Amino acid sequence: MSRGFNNNLVLADGTASNFNISAVRGLLSGITTINKFGQNPAVASGGVEEIWDGSAAYVFPATALMTYISQKTDQAAMQGQTVEIQGLDASYALATQNIKLDGSNTTTPVILTTALIRCFRLSVLADVVTDQDISVHNTANNQDYAMILAGNNQSLMAIYTIPAAKKGYITNYWAHHNPATGQDPTSNPIKLWMRDKANSYEAQLKHLVGLPNGAGFQHIFDPYLAITEKTDIFLTRSPVGKAADVSAGFDLYIIDD
Repeated sequence: MSRGFNNNLVLADGTASNFNISAVRGLLSGITTINKFGQNPAVASGGVEEIWDGSAAYVFPATALMTYISQKTDQAAMQGQTVEIQGLDASYALATQNIKLDGSNTTTPVILTTALIRCFRLSVLADVVTDQDISVHNTANNQDYAMILAGNNQSLMAIYTIPAAKKGYITNYWAHHNPATGQDPTSNPIKLWMRDKANSYEAQLKHLVGLPNGAGFQHIFDPYLAITEKTDIFLTRSPVGKAADVSAGFDLYIIDD
């Protein structure tokens, strides 16, 4: 396979193709693409919160504590419906599972097929619009790790962890302040963090932008930023003076190591 600066390549069968399209179609062995996007509608003034549905500081567990899924309030139309859960098992290997919510009351926790140490996407696989929140949580049901807010039918979390035996290459990240009445912080920084769990390192700040009120940005990494296995990637916001609603995300290539 050869690749030029115009994003074109020649596949093994001799046909010409576009690199990104071929990667998305699964035509390039050992290469997958990840698009992460999220929203935190109410980052508290003076606080530091990750960009995810929980509108609170995110908790990364040290062990596979993500064991159950349930809805916050019973929704009859979601009884027995399926939610796809994407994450990593206790060994940081990729684990995707389809779990049916309880058939009688969706607030009844249903155990996951595989306990997870990381969860980075939930999707409703049903022709139903959720009107109650859904969450993946611990056994005690007092800590949420991934959520689908009512009406979204998918989690919105700008959080991802590189699986074991993989490498990641982040191509860009972006953020936007979603203006609302009374939400004009005097300072509005957004930070890109990475935490190397394979080496038990603490989180390291990789990039920082002061986000203008009611505006957005995109930072392109050229060359791409390389990321080792078992590394958490996440974005935080820490407004000063007012609470803030922010959307953010990033794009990755995942390569077999």
